[in-house]
Amino acid sequence: MLGDKDLPAYVYGDLKREELLRTGSVVLHEHYFANLGGDGKPGGDVLNAIKQAFVSYDQWEAEFKRTGNALGGGSGWVIFAHNLHTGELHNYWSWDHMHNAPTGLPLLVLDMYEHAYQMDYGAAAAKYVDAFMQNVNWEEVNRRYMNAQKAVAALKA
Repeated sequence: MLGDKDLPAYVYGDLKREELLRTGSVVLHEHYFANLGGDGKPGGDVLNAIKQAFVSYDQWEAEFKRTGNALGGGSGWVIFAHNLHTGELHNYWSWDHMHNAPTGLPLLVLDMYEHAYQMDYGAAAAKYVDAFMQNVNWEEVNRRYMNAQKAVAALKA
């Protein structure tokens, strides 16, 4: 398409938008499925970091779940991320696959699109969020956190 000098810019723009949407979809879904399959018991360095950033694990979990419940009945993602710009851990509300925190490295991803829970929970999104939390693979979340720490160190070097 770059060779077509008469291609309207809006056509190319639409393709670039779709490319971003599809890339975000793949990345977020890969993170989502990889952070499932655990026993839901947090541990490792990421747990200590959560306690430091949010005062307690319970306070972090309450905010994470509240963010998910705010998306219930609609669509979007909850992304617990390490923000490389601020250095902070944060729960982000993302309404689609391409609108999320710039420089945020996802640590834990919750899919709040209705297709993720409707078959099992119907409109009871809060029950899905509770079940999700009981199945988080915290070893994977901790691995991502440790990789984020390495990225931060590399940026500072």
